[in-house]
Amino acid sequence: MKNENHNLIKVAYNWFVTIICLVFFTSCENKRDALGADNEIRVICSEIDKAHIQQYLKEIFIDTLYTPEPEPFYHLKFSAPETFSELKSQSQVVVATIDEETNSSGYRLIRKLLPEKDFNSMRVSNPVLISQNIYAKKQLFMIINANSIEQLISTIDEKRNGIRKLFREHFIKRQHPFLFNDHMNESIQDSLIEKFGWDIRVPWGWEIIKIKQDSNFVWLGKEMPFQWIGIGWESGNLVNDELSAGNHIWNWMQVNYGTVRINNYKFKLDKTEFKSGLAWRAQGIWETIDLKDSKGGPFKSYMFYDDKNDKTYHLNYLIHHPGKDKSIFMRQMDMIIKTFKILDK
Repeated sequence: MKNENHNLIKVAYNWFVTIICLVFFTSCENKRDALGADNEIRVICSEIDKAHIQQYLKEIFIDTLYTPEPEPFYHLKFSAPETFSELKSQSQVVVATIDEETNSSGYRLIRKLLPEKDFNSMRVSNPVLISQNIYAKKQLFMIINANSIEQLISTIDEKRNGIRKLFREHFIKRQHPFLFNDHMNESIQDSLIEKFGWDIRVPWGWEIIKIKQDSNFVWLGKEMPFQWIGIGWESGNLVNDELSAGNHIWNWMQVNYGTVRINNYKFKLDKTEFKSGLAWRAQGIWETIDLKDSKGGPFKSYMFYDDKNDKTYHLNYLIHHPGKDKSIFMRQMDMIIKTFKILDK
């Protein structure tokens, strides 16, 4: 993975330097922040290439949130090459061509963007390049320049994880100043540190819904849209095996929130990296117990054991936002959850 990302960035950096020196000699100070939603990728290509480029990008960006309807992390927005000058400052841009027709507007656009040497080498070896901040600050800029659909498709397995990692890091970089700015809810944060000896960054707009000290549970909430974060802990190691962790997570929501439970649709439990160790990660769909007030949506949980204080922690978040995109809010809550840390006594 590290070699894959290193090679991808190294080639992109060489291309980036060439572009800056030969075409876009503009100081960073003159660039504005990139525009557009962080769950949209602006794809600029000719109509003749659209179907193949769409196929490739959907194979790369496979992350999907089930709400329960599938919602992709990224929406692909296609535009014609003639709109490039209007759209080149979007936050996530892909300019692509895979046809060899010199009268194609997508082909001609990439010929203008790339020096002859780089244009030809991409068609022989590496048809995908990514760089940052070409036309705007906080921007990812990707070029696809393939000699055939077969050449492009053959790179999917090699490049998928590296490209997804770059886009994931880009999302965090753009969202971080928005979430964790000067208007943090420090009073809540300080009170949690004092009472429980652990810390979590609490952005503006989040409030404490309930604290159950007798059952070691803290419930945070935010409206517009409706979002919850729950933090629980118990003595001992409850995550020795998948069955124990799964049973604990499955029952935890109803025990602590009282009104909701997990639906088995698309439920998934696996191990993942969390902070400096490993955790059980569960994700799927939650639903209300009372069918008269039927609600539901996606959730995610992390459960891990801290051997220093012999406690198992469960960090959970969920959202109810019917009929509207939820992935950005879920990814924001994931960023909040990952600020959680246990303080030294």
